Amino acid sequence: MSDKILVINAGSSSIKFQLFNILSSKPEFQILAKGLVERIGIKDSRVSIELIQNNSFIKYDKQIDVQDHAFGAKLIIEQLQLYSVISNFDEIVGIGHRLVHGGEKFKTSTIINQAAENAIIKSVSLAPLHNPAALKGYNAFKALNPKIKHVAVFDTSFHMTLPEEKYLYSTPYQWYQKYQVRKYGFHGISYRYILEKLAAILKKDEKKINAVVCHLGNGASICAIKDGQSFNTTMGLTPLDGLIMGTRSGVVDPSIHQYICEITKNTSDAQTIASVTDILNKESGLLGISGVSSDIRDVTAAKEDENHPKHHLASLAIKMFCQRIANYIIQYSNDLDNKVDALVFTAGIGENGVLIRKWVLEEIKILSLKLNSKANEEKYDDYVLISDLSSVFPIYKIRTNEEIIICHDTYELLNKK
Repeated sequence: MSDKILVINAGSSSIKFQLFNILSSKPEFQILAKGLVERIGIKDSRVSIELIQNNSFIKYDKQIDVQDHAFGAKLIIEQLQLYSVISNFDEIVGIGHRLVHGGEKFKTSTIINQAAENAIIKSVSLAPLHNPAALKGYNAFKALNPKIKHVAVFDTSFHMTLPEEKYLYSTPYQWYQKYQVRKYGFHGISYRYILEKLAAILKKDEKKINAVVCHLGNGASICAIKDGQSFNTTMGLTPLDGLIMGTRSGVVDPSIHQYICEITKNTSDAQTIASVTDILNKESGLLGISGVSSDIRDVTAAKEDENHPKHHLASLAIKMFCQRIANYIIQYSNDLDNKVDALVFTAGIGENGVLIRKWVLEEIKILSLKLNSKANEEKYDDYVLISDLSSVFPIYKIRTNEEIIICHDTYELLNKK
């Protein structure tokens, strides 16, 4: 019976999970099951599990009252046992957790001991929406089986190589010294996977790869990878900075906060710094501009339908979204001295957005980037070269896999001698 590694991504009201078999000491990993406990502490909560059978997944789900993360963790183990994926908890030798923010403390993944847990708790002020949820997930599984070792894998770690002039803001330097105000960047686990994949595709040493990678999902960012390291990225102190996203504004004039608070202070719609920040996080971006949805598919459909009542605003949202991406691609190509081995589109929109990739590249006038239309529309499981031979550098769509990176780091740290 093989040892197994469980990968956990806990949100404020959800726990995503994947279970991997360790096949050899190379190591090689085989996914056995994946699933989601959602709407934790909310009405109509449910659990779903997908089991690998004949190279495809069979899904089972049920509605069940999940009052907290502790019950959600228990439910995941019960589901894995119910469907005979594991016979008992002891088959799981390690649990890897996705942590959004590690601050400057964590430059690599780490085994979670008391010192690491204390440091993660200290960084909660940097990621108040994300790190507390991850800690809830960690504590829930730790309580179920205190013997199992846990590993934290941070989205920010990959970006700890940013040069000083890229990560500092033009604010008082004391803010950085006293309060750690700087650009941290996110989606680093995804960028690590794409870098490894590119090295294999291009048959090139990771340390020599220069690439512009667009991680485009409901949350979106871009990274300039120079000599195999993060050199620049769009997200900042928090994931609110940079690109227009599903509900996040991306970069805006910071004076907007004071202006909105001042102009609404004597109205029934009076705002505070906290409420404006909440709106910029949850009611802006594609949703805020279009008034249609935070889902790019819905906004694209409204753009393509001239009779849709929000056709103009949906078209405007898509135009702004694509222009912002295009501008960063140009900027980051310059950061890489225009010596770019590849432009990569990944994550939900980047991997599946045929029209978005086309529209983004149409916004780039200064670089001769050419799509192969047939390849751009091609279905795939892993990666596809989607550029024409005349393109100034190759363009790929690559499916990211953050969970396998977390699994690998967990294995490596648990077996470190």
